[in-house]
Formats: sequence, structure tokens, C-alpha cells
Amino acid sequence: MKFFNWTTRSGATMLCAVSVLSFAPAAIAAPAGQPVAATDQPETTETSPPAGGESDPVLTPDSTPVTQAERTPAKRTGPVKVRISPRTARYGSKVTVRGRSGLARRTRVRLFFQRSGGSRWQRLKTVRADRKGRYRTRIRAAKNGRIRVEVVGNRDSAVKSLAVRSRLKVGPVRRLVNLGDKVRIGGTVLPRGARKVTVRVSGAGQRILRTRANARGKFRLKWSPRQSGNFRISVSAASNRVARGDRSRRIRLVGLRPTHASYYGPGLYGGALACGGSLSPSTRGVAHKTLPCGSKVTLRYGNRTVTTRVVDRGPYVAGREFDLTAATRNDLGFGDIGTVWTNR
Repeated sequence: MKFFNWTTRSGATMLCAVSVLSFAPAAIAAPAGQPVAATDQPETTETSPPAGGESDPVLTPDSTPVTQAERTPAKRTGPVKVRISPRTARYGSKVTVRGRSGLARRTRVRLFFQRSGGSRWQRLKTVRADRKGRYRTRIRAAKNGRIRVEVVGNRDSAVKSLAVRSRLKVGPVRRLVNLGDKVRIGGTVLPRGARKVTVRVSGAGQRILRTRANARGKFRLKWSPRQSGNFRISVSAASNRVARGDRSRRIRLVGLRPTHASYYGPGLYGGALACGGSLSPSTRGVAHKTLPCGSKVTLRYGNRTVTTRVVDRGPYVAGREFDLTAATRNDLGFGDIGTVWTNR
């Protein structure tokens, strides 16, 4: 009996020792006062991709989706390059932007614009580069500024300047102006905005007129010739931060003065003209005492206007400056004696 009791107690002691040794590594590995981590089902942070084999797109600050392929590092073939053509463009015209992304795969290329004098970059558009990294797109010229290109996985491109030339439109202008009357000169400058407008009048009595375009880009002024003659008018708009200035084509104006005239022909046909040739019913021209032969003369009578040349000398009646041939008289609808308006 004593032997049995001792054996039983020894077996129980050995069983307790084995149990303690089996749990000892976990107890020894854990620092004092810290819970022991469970090892039956370890945690994992990996998630399986959705159906289709691609991960969900990630939205960048400009709300443009970036695919898993674009997040994957790609081999760089060089820096991001951008080229603008033309560098100076008319307002509203198309500008070509092209270059290379510097990556050896298809990727998105973002174009950003900063207006002249501004500090904020505005995203214009996003385009796709091909497998060789080449891209090409077109934008509309609207204002002076700078353009840069951004590519995910590569550095930004250098900044390129874009200059925009204004578009000046001059409205219809009355070409024949009698002394004492005024002609209206007006139009629009695009892009809209207040700016200086200058009107240069060349010819007899040259003048420079100045005005301003309003916030809508519209301007208007009046001009009256001080003497008769031929004039050329050009309108120019000044530059501002938005766009460079522009100049209109030259507009021809004729200032007319009143003069007394008569007509001649019947009974003189076949006679020699002082400037060469002979007079006939179909001869068009005028006679004047001092103007050089061949000088152009503009005549206006009522609503009809004729531009002809000096072909003869005369008239020699006091108070009259021009003698009209029969053909010129018929073109004007003139009578025998009257007042016509002329630029000479």
C-alpha cells in the first residue's frame, strides 16, 4: 500500500511537470504584465482584388482616377517634355501641345495652366500618352499665361509661356464724308476688358484720337475731316495682362468739299484734249485748270459717286472749278451747272 501511494503521488507530480513545461515557452516569451497573443488564427492585412483582376481606382486631388498600372513603378526613359506651337497665337485660335511623358508605357498626362500675373494652377485637360510616351492635344488660346505637364510616376515638365494676341474688330465705317459731317468709328476688342484704344488718321491734317474700350471690350468715337482729301485710318488696342495688343487694317476715307461745276461736249467732239487724245461722247474725265494731267478726282452728286481723271484744261468761266465730260455727267446724273462734292 505504501508503495502504491508513493507511485501515485510520483505520477501526479510528473504529469504536472509535463503540463508546465508544455506552456512554458509562451509564458517565457511574453513580457511580464503583457497578455499573450493568440496563435491559433493569425491576422492578415491583405485583401483579395475584386472580380476582373484589377484593384479599385484611387482618386487623386484633381478627381482623376489612377489605375493600378499607373501606380506600378515604370521604367523612366527621360524627363517629361512639352512643346507649344505656336508660342504666340491669336485669340480664339488653336494651339498644339505635344511632347513625351518620359515613361515606357501608356499613361495619363495632365495639362495645367497659370494665367499671367496669377498664382493658381488650373487643370486644362487630361490626355493619354501612347506606348512610347508620346502625347498630342490642342487647346484654345484665351489669355496670356504658362503651361506645364504633370505625369504620375515622373517629374513635372518645364514651364512654357503662351502669349495671346488680341482680336480687334472694327465695324463698318462710312467711306465718304462731307466737310462738317462726322463719321463714327467703333468696334470690339477680344478678349473683353477695359483697355486703351488709339485711332491714327493719316493724310491731310494728321491726327491721333484716343479712347477706351469698356469692360465688354466695345469702343466708339466720332471724327470729322478738317479739309478735303484722302485719309487712312488705323485702329490699335493696347496690351494688358490678359492679352497682347492688336491693330486693324487700314481704312480708306475720303473727305469731300463743295465746288461749282459745269459740263461740256456737244460741238467740241473730235477736238484735241490738253492731256492727249480727242474728245468723244464716251470720254470719261474732267477738265481742271491746275491739277496735273492724270490726277484722280472723286466726285459726288446726290447719292452717286464717280472717281475719274483730269483729261483737259478748263473751265475758264469765273466761279467754276470743273468741267465734266458727257460720260462723266451721265454717270453722276448731273445737269448743266451745279454743285458737286470733290476731294480735290
